[in-house]
Amino acid sequence: MRNTKTSASRLAWLTSDYTPWANKYVYWLKTPIGILLSLAAVALAMGIFVTPQGYVLLLTILAVVGLGVVWPWVGLRGISCELKFRTRRCCEGEKADVIVEIVNRWPIPVWGLAIENGFFVEDSASDAAVALARIPGWSRCEFVWRFQPVQRGIYPQAPPRIVTEFPFGLWKAKRSVKVQQELTVWPKTYRLSNFPLPQGNHRSVTSPSDQRTGQEGERTGVRPFRQGDSLRTIHWSLTARHGRFIVSERQGSAQTRARIYIDLDRSSHQGFGPDGTFEWAIRIAASIATELVQQHNVVVLDFGTHEEQMTGAQASIHRTMDRLARLEPTEETAIMRRSGSGCDWSVSVATDLSPPEKVTSRTIVLRSDGFRAASEASEKQASLAHLKPWICVEDHDNAARQLLSQWAMKGREAWCGS
Repeated sequence: MRNTKTSASRLAWLTSDYTPWANKYVYWLKTPIGILLSLAAVALAMGIFVTPQGYVLLLTILAVVGLGVVWPWVGLRGISCELKFRTRRCCEGEKADVIVEIVNRWPIPVWGLAIENGFFVEDSASDAAVALARIPGWSRCEFVWRFQPVQRGIYPQAPPRIVTEFPFGLWKAKRSVKVQQELTVWPKTYRLSNFPLPQGNHRSVTSPSDQRTGQEGERTGVRPFRQGDSLRTIHWSLTARHGRFIVSERQGSAQTRARIYIDLDRSSHQGFGPDGTFEWAIRIAASIATELVQQHNVVVLDFGTHEEQMTGAQASIHRTMDRLARLEPTEETAIMRRSGSGCDWSVSVATDLSPPEKVTSRTIVLRSDGFRAASEASEKQASLAHLKPWICVEDHDNAARQLLSQWAMKGREAWCGS
């Protein structure tokens, strides 16, 4: 092993880049068209200095290059493409149908079409979302393919384009694709167990409490008539039995408001792909918010720079999840609203790179060293490395299991009053 490393270090000078400034001028030679043009230059030199047959080789190479550039360019001039999603919303990991309509106005067919750009989190120049073998001449074709997003967001994330490199792959002709309907991908949520929240003080007709008297819900008891009571509350059978007015008491309305703080500061997160701390923080916050809303609570999502209120109404859930799908890391300093927030229960979602002032008594901490590292991750120091959080998520591979198990444990402790 040591001999191998020694020999590799001795030969390292053969692969070192001594003129990186010149790369942008010579890298085109690595492409197929660059190689052919280099051969054309050699053929020209042969024709001038060696033999006239070099000119024949030169013309052949130039004909191949010309055909490889002109054919795809001409073929795409008669092509128009429209794209739309069959559904407006889906969650991470779910499949959505994409409808592609291509119109060919030329009488000749077009081969080797592909649609690229905007469908993958880490797009490269060669990432094709779908490839089409042949479009007949003077035709209108419709194709349906299934797209499975791995990360929340608005798709396509960049303007898509239709491309072709037929016949020789020397040059890629491109045309923009018209998007008729976008796809909003919600963050993936996990079904959490019920968590007991403190009794709220906010009025709601959907959350009557047996610990509060009022005019909603089931009957909880009776009492003597007091001045101002409605005649509709009189319990007539007991009134006739006791010879005085007796009124019924019913449950009063009470609803808990919960606040979920999410640290969106870019410097607090490590990795921004599907397995980064930023995406998992949003998934965890969305899971908690969805669970609390299903228990008829009002949830306030606090992003530091702005807030979003989520109720049990379907329109409110859709609006909040749509905004979660559009969330991006922020550069500005976010401030937690700890005082005067008007909420009965709160929890924060942060990482061990978050500043200590963003820590509360109930903080869900994501350990940055267990998630996909960013390029600058080695320069970051975990300020909350020694903190014992309320819930701790160690790595992205087991993040969902760790969240579910620790949430269930905290729920049991709360139910038991510990």
